[in-house]
Amino acid sequence: MITEWKALRIDYLDIPVSPDIVLNRENKAEVLSKYTLSQILQLRFCKHDRLHRAATVEEWIKNEAASQLRGYIKSNEVQGMMRKLAKKVKDEYFHLRASLVVVVGSRHILVWDMDSTGRLTEHGLVGDRTSGSFH
Repeated sequence: MITEWKALRIDYLDIPVSPDIVLNRENKAEVLSKYTLSQILQLRFCKHDRLHRAATVEEWIKNEAASQLRGYIKSNEVQGMMRKLAKKVKDEYFHLRASLVVVVGSRHILVWDMDSTGRLTEHGLVGDRTSGSFH
């Protein structure tokens, strides 16, 4: 199993709060804590964030964050290790499991699985009782 961890700081997320609420970390965190998976994925980055070139969290995950994990699992080092392990255990069901874990504003944890070809597959919000296998 290979895991790539990323963190998106709340300071760089454009989390709308109502006009009568002071825009600060605590208030943004309170609003973010109630977001669903689809709302989190559609969050935008603040204009002052120079690191994330994508428009939304979902675009950043698919286009930027996933490429690091993909490069790692497709590397000669990992592929060679996988071949050696598969021969050693002689198990036709032996396979690589890779996940991208994204901590969003210290309030939510997203998990995206990646198959051995580098394609993002199942994803979910840890602790979300309405989503698939990420309870």
